[in-house]
Amino acid sequence: MITLSWNCCVFGNPRTVREVVDLVSRKKPEFVFLMETKVGRMHAERLRVKLGFEGLFYVESVGLSGGLALFWRKNNIARLLSFSKNHVDVEVSMTWLGVWRMTGFYGFPERGWRSASWDLLRSLTDRSALLWVVLGDFNDLLFQHEKRGGNPHPDSLLRGFGEAMDNYRLVQLPMQGYQFTWERSKTLLTRWRRGYNKVLVREDWCGLLPNARVTNMLTRTSDHSAFFLGVKGDERATSGVRRIFRFEMAWVYDEGCRKQVEDAWQEGREAGLLGCLQLCGEYQRFEVEVCQLDAQEDAFWKQRAKHHWLRGADANTKFFHRYASARKKKNTISRLKNDSDVWVEGEGLNIVVLDYFLDIFASNISTSSVDTFVASIAPRVSQEQNVALLRPFEAEEVKAALFSMFPDKAPDPDGMNPRFYQHYWDVVGGDVSSFVLKCLNECSFPVGLSDTNVVLIPKKDYPERVFNLRPIDLYNVVYKIMAKMVANRMKPLLQRWAISSIGSNVVC
Repeated sequence: MITLSWNCCVFGNPRTVREVVDLVSRKKPEFVFLMETKVGRMHAERLRVKLGFEGLFYVESVGLSGGLALFWRKNNIARLLSFSKNHVDVEVSMTWLGVWRMTGFYGFPERGWRSASWDLLRSLTDRSALLWVVLGDFNDLLFQHEKRGGNPHPDSLLRGFGEAMDNYRLVQLPMQGYQFTWERSKTLLTRWRRGYNKVLVREDWCGLLPNARVTNMLTRTSDHSAFFLGVKGDERATSGVRRIFRFEMAWVYDEGCRKQVEDAWQEGREAGLLGCLQLCGEYQRFEVEVCQLDAQEDAFWKQRAKHHWLRGADANTKFFHRYASARKKKNTISRLKNDSDVWVEGEGLNIVVLDYFLDIFASNISTSSVDTFVASIAPRVSQEQNVALLRPFEAEEVKAALFSMFPDKAPDPDGMNPRFYQHYWDVVGGDVSSFVLKCLNECSFPVGLSDTNVVLIPKKDYPERVFNLRPIDLYNVVYKIMAKMVANRMKPLLQRWAISSIGSNVVC
């Protein structure tokens, strides 16, 4: 499926109506294009009603193969130009962009017919000079890196597809997220991945719509993923804020995720621990299996609700959905007042927040005053205690510090929460321990280790100024392990000093 946001959603071979409805409900596209529907027109009409769309053009399937469906939200935005069993071509009229053209495309799956796909592209190219976007499943690749597993793609096909695009002045829009749009396991040990779904546009289309983006949306029931073409862009895209990878608690319930972690860890090992973590974060295929079991969906919503007092006591109910939605709404900051008592929105919020914290964190204390204060502090650590504090750290301390953390703490810059390390300790434990011990025992901290996300939490229901927000620093779990190990070393001494201080103040 493909979705167009002004937007279009494209699905290849959708398996369930529920999945289509869920994605459309979440992304709110203006168009939806389905390929390989394999059902009759009546089923497509029922889906149109469920989606709440006004327009539908359907190309009948032949038996249980083929079938195309293009849905549009409002009747006055699309006009049919042409169609075949491999394409649906429409003229689109939008007030903010004028008239342009969109073609939903499904390439011939048989290799012997690939030239017919390119001929169809050529015939469509010559029909109009309007701004043009063609999207769908081309059943072909442009580069060898668009596939993984199996034999190399024939060079003749790569060359033929590339020459067709050059001749027809088409370029491919890059895709965000997981780069493969089709996956299938041939055996239990092998998996094939391909990047068949694409969005092709004329060069003038790119210049006019610089915020256009393509996002791969992994599906849970089909071997094809859906992808989303955002034509107009959204607030996060235009403000420069990108969606950050976050490890989901639900993934630990699926052994398929373990295989992905093992593969990523092995592939990234040469780059060290931080390289392994980065590669794990790029394995967006984890999301394919999310919520397949009730336990997975429970974990998914409970993590967002952050209601720990109901831990393990309830199922996946509306309570968690509503609580998570309310929590997200409460924590979303859309505007704040500046020093001049003027409301500021959008990118201007960055300046308001930064100016506030730069002001309050500016130091007004001289260096000499600090030195004098430090010199006035009497030493409390004996030589014997100092030797114990400075002894080399050991692997057991790494594991103890990690497993004492609450598993569902908010993910940090690398996207991994403590649960990831705890659940896959047999895979990642050796590398994590070696990395941490090297950093602490050799006092060597790699660049990026202490990267921090600063999150602003509202202190009241309707914050108006920056001082109504409480900053929280989110460090990477590996960095927090080190801090906890140092704290664990100091804890017995601090407890002893606290008891002695209380005792000295007791009056008999």
